[in-house]
Amino acid sequence: MTPKSLLRHPEAKSSFDDMIEGTEFLRVIPDDSISERKADSVEKLVFCSGKVYYDLIKARNDNNLGDKIAVVRVEQISPFPFDLVKKECLRYPNAKVQWVQEEHKNQGAWTYVQPRFNTTVNGQRKMTYVGRPTAASPATGSKMQHVKELENLLADFMTL
Repeated sequence: MTPKSLLRHPEAKSSFDDMIEGTEFLRVIPDDSISERKADSVEKLVFCSGKVYYDLIKARNDNNLGDKIAVVRVEQISPFPFDLVKKECLRYPNAKVQWVQEEHKNQGAWTYVQPRFNTTVNGQRKMTYVGRPTAASPATGSKMQHVKELENLLADFMTL
């Protein structure tokens, strides 16, 4: 089931220039808010996919961490974009690398992405997981628990 929360989200849109002839689907969307000359000072490189991106960007901006955390969207999980993920890792050579997902650890893309990331970087860098813990059910059944889990996820994301 696809969430509807992004239907009217002001950031979840593309311009017509993104769809004209000569353009193509972006398998990975880099963080364009960080200039090339500041890339060496980025402390954390975060890969994510889906709507959690918008939560991460809001948290990063609200906490003035825009120059410390780069957030890269992986729009195509399979086939895995080895070349573009490697390019982003090379762009931020001093950053810790994380995969962030809103889903539980055993229900999102983590178990697919993690071994492919290791192949991409030949084991030279480690990717850690940020998200909800492993669970048998996809939902907690409690809105308060869901909100608490999201708060914990965002706190882990913002920890440098």
